[in-house]
Amino acid sequence: MLEQKGLSLVELMIAMALGLILTLGVVEIFLSSKQTYTVVVSQSQTQENARVVKHFLGRGLRHAGYWDDATVPIALPNSGDFADNQIVFATNNDTADASVVDGTDTITVRFNGTADGQLQGCTGMTPTENQIIVDRYYVAPAGANEQVSGLRCDSEIQNMAGTSVSTDSQPLIIGVENLQIEFGIGTADRITQYVSADEVTNWGEVRSVRYALLVTSNQNSGGQEDTNTYNLIDGESVTVSGDNRLRQVQRDTVFLRNFRG
Repeated sequence: MLEQKGLSLVELMIAMALGLILTLGVVEIFLSSKQTYTVVVSQSQTQENARVVKHFLGRGLRHAGYWDDATVPIALPNSGDFADNQIVFATNNDTADASVVDGTDTITVRFNGTADGQLQGCTGMTPTENQIIVDRYYVAPAGANEQVSGLRCDSEIQNMAGTSVSTDSQPLIIGVENLQIEFGIGTADRITQYVSADEVTNWGEVRSVRYALLVTSNQNSGGQEDTNTYNLIDGESVTVSGDNRLRQVQRDTVFLRNFRG
């Protein structure tokens, strides 16, 4: 009859050590894969945030000054921050409004509605050809269930006298930390200089808007701490406090509609 033998203590310890090494290897691969996945997701979020913000701001700026009837002069009223026929207004490095992230710019545009209802404001409200819509874009602090600030828009429909008809407000995209704006001043066919909102003396001379946004991922990437300084425009730069989010700067220039007297 064959004699049955079990594992010796040394053999058992060697087997346990080999098993532990294999387990640690699997755990390391899992953690590395998870880290890579998190970074890829954060990069995708940042790129998507930049793309969406460019869409919203670009569309809003291109709407500025739209007038439904091309056969008659523009007749936008003197209302609020706007003078007669003024189509764009902005503030530089806002610190007074609690709804705006300190040190960021705001921009407001207005335009006429259309007879066919095809032109909408930033929140989806639709003005008629006998109404004006005013859209204000700004960076709002993070909400109660949000980790980062975002681009928000306040929208108002007015009658042709500038009296408010209805208002709406909503976030457009989470993941925007800063907005800086410059305005191109010049003639109808040539920009002579770019200035900040504080330096605009005649909004009727504004022919283009150049902006830069600092966009960020909505979650930590788990990678290296970000303490970089990001250069925007208007002489502004932002130094990040040291979290693990990914960021990028999105820039664009939009030429406004020509005025018609």
